Formats: sequence, structure tokens, C-alpha cells
Amino acid sequence: MPFALFGVFGILLVVAVPVAVAMGAAAMISIWQAGIPMEIAAQRLISGISSFPLLAIPLFVFAGSLMNQGGITRRLIDFAFSVVGGVRGGLASVNVLTNMIFGGVSGSAVADAGAIGRIMIPDMVKRGYSRGYSAAVTATAATVALLLPPSIDLILYGVTAQVSIGLLFQWGLFAGLLLVGILLVTAYVTARRRGYPAERKSSWNDIWKSGVRALPALIIPIVVIGGVRFGVFTPTEGAGVAVLAAIFVGIFMYRGLTWRTFKASVVETTFLSIAIMSILAFAQVYSWALVTSGISRDIQAWAMSITDSRWLMLLIIVLVLMLIGTVLEGSAAILIFTPLFLPIMTGVGVDPLHFGIVVVAAMAFGLITPPVGITLLISTKIAGIPMHRSFKELLPWFIACMIALTAFAFIPLFFY
Repeated sequence: MPFALFGVFGILLVVAVPVAVAMGAAAMISIWQAGIPMEIAAQRLISGISSFPLLAIPLFVFAGSLMNQGGITRRLIDFAFSVVGGVRGGLASVNVLTNMIFGGVSGSAVADAGAIGRIMIPDMVKRGYSRGYSAAVTATAATVALLLPPSIDLILYGVTAQVSIGLLFQWGLFAGLLLVGILLVTAYVTARRRGYPAERKSSWNDIWKSGVRALPALIIPIVVIGGVRFGVFTPTEGAGVAVLAAIFVGIFMYRGLTWRTFKASVVETTFLSIAIMSILAFAQVYSWALVTSGISRDIQAWAMSITDSRWLMLLIIVLVLMLIGTVLEGSAAILIFTPLFLPIMTGVGVDPLHFGIVVVAAMAFGLITPPVGITLLISTKIAGIPMHRSFKELLPWFIACMIALTAFAFIPLFFY
């Protein structure tokens, strides 16, 4: 059974089988070997996605797509440019700031990298930034979406760990803003060292005008995050509100959302949601097989025998999560390894909410780390370069992410 769960899964990933199929096949083979009726696997697969909070995922993806199609993304970029474009290397800061705002609705790093990258990367290249640097900035800035509400990965962790999604959003907001601050400092320092230019500094009048134009777009994440935080509506209901707000603003305020672009959003959302929910469904079966086999119990016992120090245990788990994030897509990794590592963390006194931020951050930074590096792959494709040409340019941004991850992991321990 262990070979089927890990060996078959690893082999299928190496030969480029989709993650959902690889997990499903490995789980089914292990269940068959154990003599467990396959009907139970089918029940676990269906029950794994029969959760009301999970409805928020396709709705938030839909809201992000509608914002992009309706011209909202362009207004957000213009506003961010008026605020920070005048500092040295300002376009990198604009990229980070726009991802912060847009991520407050889409909840998807992949959506952010594609939507904002299609606008920002060509603009950065025109103004003298290298293609590799432009791709590295976009790929890293997109990871902010996975920490800020309404992060899809925070929702998945909340459902898997059975902790409050609203409280996760609250912690994620603080962590996301800290990450944004670190990335803005990185953008400034890197620009000074490389001699990247500062754009024309906007006057207060320009900032006011761009802010007024972007106000309807800015209200959407504020309403969604504030409504969830103060209990006005659940995260799933907030996702519905985001969709309605994006439709209203796109049609009546910016007039960029037409029937054609609406249909394009529906198609885009359908394909992305199918991919996410497929991973979710098969990951539930895989996790159940992992628990049933007793492997998770053995791993937990082995880990607890090493040390009972929460500092050392958290360090070990963070390193393991970083390695996992380099080869496995974040949503799948969260669903598979949360049931495995969470009992270990709670056993040494780490709060489940704190651990959730650490898990999501580690998986988010895996999106810029080869060989998977999904946001890096998307950004380099938009930039028209092979992935390896961005590795050198990615180094300062990767260091910044590691500083942020260290802060997320260890600073809260001082307050226990």
C-alpha cells in the first residue's frame, strides 16, 4: 500500500500525468490492494467536494475573470501607477500593488499572473526592464493572492483542517500585507542596484483622478473582505457578492463587460474550476487512503520521537513543505499533507490557524520555484522567454519570499 500511494503517485507525476489523475490512480490502486470496497472510494470522492464553503472557489474565480474582462484590472493598474509609479523601479511596485488589490477578489495566483501579466509585462519591457526581470516580478507578486482574502488555498485549508475560514482570512490579511511590504522594499532596492528608471511622478490631482476612476473597482475587495471579517456574510456568500459587484461595475460603470466577454469569463472559469475541483475530489480519496493505511500515524509517531520542541518541529515541517511545493501543485499539497502534518503541529502546541498561514505561504512560494513553478511558467510564456532565463532575475524575489516565510513561521511563536 505505501508503494501504491507514494511510488505510483511519484511515477505518474514524473511522466507528466495530471496531478488529479495521478492522485486518483494511486489512491484507487492502494484501496484495491487493501481489499477495501471501491464503492467507499466513490463515496469519499463525492463527499470530498460536497461542502458548501467550497462553492466560494468557482465564484471567486468567476469574479476575478469578470474583473479582468470588464476593464477593472486596467483601472487598478492605472491607480497603482499613480501612487507608486514615481519611485525608482516603480513599475515593479505597481505590479505588486495591483496584485494585492486584484488578489482581494480573484483569490487565485494563477489568475493574477495571467490577467495582470498580460498588461504589466509588455509595459515593463517597453520601459527598459528585462524580460526575465518582468516575468520574475509578476510571478512573485501573484503569490500575494494566496495569502490575502479570499485566497482559494486558505479556503481549502480551512475545510480540510476544520478551522474558521473567517479567522484564516483575518490572519491571511496581516500576512499578505507584510509580504506586500517586503516585496515593495525588494522592488526599490533591486531597481537602485540595476539602475531601473523612475516614471513621471504623479501629482495629487492625478492620484485623485485615477483614484476616482478606480473607486468602483477598489470597493469590491473592501466590501468582500470587510463583510466576511465582520460576519455580514459567509465567505461563500461573499463570493456571490463579488460576482454581482463585478458584473454591475463591468457593465454600468466601466462598460467593458459585454455578452462576448461575459461568455469568455464563463468558459475560463469553467475550465479552471474543473481543474481545481478535480484535484480536490481525488485528493480527498488520497488523504483517506493515507489515513486508512496507517502511514500517516507512523509518520506522526516518528516525527514526535525526533523532538518535542515546537521551534525545531516547525522548522522541519517548513523545510519539508518547501520541498513539496517545488514538485506538487499547492492545492493538492494542502489537501494531502494537512491531515498528515496538522496533528504533529498541534501536538507540539502550534495553533492550527498559524500553521495554516505557514502551509499556504510555503505552497504559494512553490509557485515560483522550478520545476513546477506555475506562475513563473505563465509569466515567462507571456514574456516570450524560456523559464530558465528568469532564474537569475528571480533570486532577490525568492530571498524576499523566504524572509517572509520565516516571519510567518516563527514570529507568532513569541506570543504563545
